[in-house]
Amino acid sequence: MNKMRIFIALSAALLAAACAFTPEQRAAREAAQKKREQDLQVALAAQCDKETAQLMRQQFEWSANPDAPVKKSFRLSYVDKVSDPMFQACYKMAWQNYLARQELERVRYYDSWDGFYYPFRRPFCRYCW
Repeated sequence: MNKMRIFIALSAALLAAACAFTPEQRAAREAAQKKREQDLQVALAAQCDKETAQLMRQQFEWSANPDAPVKKSFRLSYVDKVSDPMFQACYKMAWQNYLARQELERVRYYDSWDGFYYPFRRPFCRYCW
C-alpha cells in the first residue's frame, strides 16, 4: 500500500512538472496577451477616431521601448485627444458594445437549442456534441 501511494505521488509530481511553463514561455504568453489587449484598445479607438487610434498605437510602441524619446508635443496631443469627452463617450460605448457581443456569443454557444435536445436545453458539457 505504501508503494502505491509513493507511485501515485510521484506520478502526480511528474505530471505537474510536465505541464509547468518555463519562465520564457510565461513571459511570451504575457507579452502576447498584452499585445492582444493593446490591439483591442486601438481597434475600439479606431471606431471613434482614426487619428486617436494612431496616437494610441504610437504610444504603445513607445511604452514598449523605454529608450525611445517621447516628444512633449506628442504627449500633449495624445493627452488632448484621449481626454476629449466625445472620444471618451464613444470609446465607452464601443467597449460596452464589445462586451455585449462577447456575452451574446457566449450565450449562443452554451445555451443554443437544437432538434436533438428539444424541448430541453443542451446540457452544459463541451464533449457532449
